[in-house]
Amino acid sequence: MMKQKSAHEPEAEVMSAADVWNDALQLADVLRQNLLKNERMVRLQVPFSFFLSAVESFEREELVILRQRVEDRLAA
Repeated sequence: MMKQKSAHEPEAEVMSAADVWNDALQLADVLRQNLLKNERMVRLQVPFSFFLSAVESFEREELVILRQRVEDRLAA
């Protein structure tokens, strides 16, 4: 048997499960972006052919991130 509780704001709209899920995804994205902004960067000296070989193995999502990083760097 579920216990009945009162709402702090009884007139407030209750979010749907889909809305809660979307909010959680947006929050996770913001947190991920903040983590990346604070990520420590190091300069890695590797032969360019190794770098190109690694790029060839990237998935589409990784290539999109790489493209954005390169565009940001070129704009700086």
